[in-house]
Amino acid sequence: MDDRVLVTGAAGFIGRAVVAALRERDVPVTAVDREPPDPSWDSGVEAITGDLAEQEVCISAFETRPRAVVHLAALTSVLRSVDAPMRTFAENVTITQVLLELSRGSGVGSFVLASTNAVVGDVGTSTITADLPLHPLTPYGATKAAGEMLLSAYSGSYGLSTAALRFTNVYGPGMSHKDSFVPRLMRAALSDTGVRVYGDGQQRRDLVYVDDVVGAILLALETGYSGRAIIGSGKSVSVLELVDAVRAVTGAAIPAEHVDAPAGEMPAVVVDVSASAESLGYRPSVSLADGLARTWKYFRDQ
Repeated sequence: MDDRVLVTGAAGFIGRAVVAALRERDVPVTAVDREPPDPSWDSGVEAITGDLAEQEVCISAFETRPRAVVHLAALTSVLRSVDAPMRTFAENVTITQVLLELSRGSGVGSFVLASTNAVVGDVGTSTITADLPLHPLTPYGATKAAGEMLLSAYSGSYGLSTAALRFTNVYGPGMSHKDSFVPRLMRAALSDTGVRVYGDGQQRRDLVYVDDVVGAILLALETGYSGRAIIGSGKSVSVLELVDAVRAVTGAAIPAEHVDAPAGEMPAVVVDVSASAESLGYRPSVSLADGLARTWKYFRDQ
């Protein structure tokens, strides 16, 4: 995999990890983000700062002649998508369509999209598999489902290799700016404060370490994989079990205050990654305990 890779959302949590992994393999990268370039990027990274909604930003990115695209940039907040469905469509569907069209005309061979299990909606406590029918319940889930359909169309019509990787809850070093539950727990441990837990805390979640996600993206690029794949740990834990796991890693008390769950709180996200192992060769390797320990070290060293 020597050819240049275009990474959108490159200055984000997952994007920075993808860029670092590609540069470790001496792969040249075109990094696009609204945020300024990461200071750690070397001369093998061509950084383009700007909004992909602006035509000149997209054109500049493809003038670097990438041979693969990793599309991570998106509006990812479910709540914000409910408040702003039109903006969510513009950011998550229109831009994906533009990037696919530019890829088709620019000699790109492989296109990887960051997707979500929200495309299948609420399946209760059932296990989510990649072959479940699409049934999104939010604008965010719907726009990612639309993105998956666009990938399928460009694969079928133009021979582009397109991979829709459905990430579960990604965590790890580099997420200090995020407001998801793992960084909230880490900040609580640092400041000797507590966290709020929705309902009884028995909701189950699948947490996947960022290095495993990066490994899945690299596999999709290296193999020219086309299709859907669930990228998670395959081992869900309850929210209370997660709190206990962070207590064990940090040695902090982290008292939990139970509050009413907001409308739409999912009872469970339980995924089966066995099909991803067969189709993509994806096998998560970082346990929750090890991943949380590495994440805690990152937060402590900040």
